Amino acid sequence: MSQETALGAALKSAVQTMSKKKQTYMIAEHIYRKYDVFKHFKPLAIGIDQDLVTALPQYDPTLIARVLANHCRRPRYIKSLARGGKRFDLNNRFKGEVSPEEQAIAQQHPSMQTAKPVPADDALAPVADSENSHGVEGEQPQN
Repeated sequence: MSQETALGAALKSAVQTMSKKKQTYMIAEHIYRKYDVFKHFKPLAIGIDQDLVTALPQYDPTLIARVLANHCRRPRYIKSLARGGKRFDLNNRFKGEVSPEEQAIAQQHPSMQTAKPVPADDALAPVADSENSHGVEGEQPQN
């Protein structure tokens, strides 16, 4: 048991000699590799920050919180919250649900507002192209 503690202390010491940016990158890489719930951007269980701090004692809790905050700001994660449904813990087990209030907040997020018009523009693009292909080259289609 003391070997594991000594090894853990040595690892923690080695990690802390790196820059904060490098540590943050290392933590993010580790979390995305190890936990499917992060890989698949599923809604995270309330209190998962404490679970991460416990699971990753070799890293600074402040940097773990930074990585978690960065993850939760990603548009893909916000979309999963906006859909609602179950929340998941680190072991990918059901642990609570996204509340209607949380779902509404996610739906009002700016990343959700900018994401909606893009498919509409893409849907119109082939129509405009097909109209141009029937007209004379260089002419604008008339509506």
